[in-house]
Amino acid sequence: MSKEKVFNAVKVLALMLFFVGGLGVFYWQTSEAKADVPALWGMVDAKEININSKVAGRVIELLVDEGDHVDAGQLIARVDRDLQEPQLRQAQAALAAQYAQLQQVMIASRNAETSLDAQLRAAQAQLTQAQTALDLASKDEARYSALLEAGAVSVQTYDTYKSQLDNALAVRDAAQAAVDSARSDLLKNDQNVAAQLAAQEQAEALKSQLDAVEVNLDETEIRAPFDGIITQKYVEAGQLISSAIPIFALQNPLDNWIDFKVDETAINNFSIGQLVKLRGRDGSTVIDGTVESIRRKADFATQKATSERGDVDVIAFNVKVRTDNPAVWSGMRFALDGAQ
Repeated sequence: MSKEKVFNAVKVLALMLFFVGGLGVFYWQTSEAKADVPALWGMVDAKEININSKVAGRVIELLVDEGDHVDAGQLIARVDRDLQEPQLRQAQAALAAQYAQLQQVMIASRNAETSLDAQLRAAQAQLTQAQTALDLASKDEARYSALLEAGAVSVQTYDTYKSQLDNALAVRDAAQAAVDSARSDLLKNDQNVAAQLAAQEQAEALKSQLDAVEVNLDETEIRAPFDGIITQKYVEAGQLISSAIPIFALQNPLDNWIDFKVDETAINNFSIGQLVKLRGRDGSTVIDGTVESIRRKADFATQKATSERGDVDVIAFNVKVRTDNPAVWSGMRFALDGAQ
């Protein structure tokens, strides 16, 4: 091989090495530039509640465990009924006794009212008869009084009709007194009516107490309020609990979102309803999300000012991205992979 050919080969090799080196520097600078821009990571949160018993007692049975899927209304635990059952029997007995008393008061009131009403009608009929007799006797007395003044009848004859008038007046007054007395007795029976109303109100109050006891008895059976997954069990069978002690934590796997802390310098890049791509930490999980809300109150400073740099604090705002994806678990972290 001639020297010229060797020189040309070396020259080509040098150019290739230079080109490859340039590409390496370019990719290195590009990767460094990307590394200088940190990914925006957020943490998954989900609808999760603690399930408590509304009544105190001993847990006698736990029907599900952590990780189990439950349906809304499914029985998941039982609390003993030892406290509620005696209260139930007591409330039932009290209500039965009150109903019996109410029955007696109603019967007594109806009987008294019927009897007193009949007495009043009879007294009113007697008063009507007595008034008719009095009117007749009054007319006879007036006629014979005129005859006496004219000398047409004797004083003895007049005294007979005068005596009949006095008797009729006395009978009428007695009949009126009987009517007044019957009316008074009928008014007094209003006390029985008032007693009946009071007994009825007491029965309604006892019925409300019985309903409350029955509700508490139903509450000894703990049921899932919605479809979800049991994420934590707080108690064991046999443990005494109060209403303040949770039994399970229940999470809805289809009600989740991701909270991102976005710098104030980038918050204008987001808008409510915006569609975004989210990438999991495994690098392969990519899901869709929708910006649901942007909190207009700052959370904290993501970058503190320093005396050396003379910078100011960079404030972050919470951006909530709705996912509702069963592959998203509470506590996972996802990065914003881009907006659509």
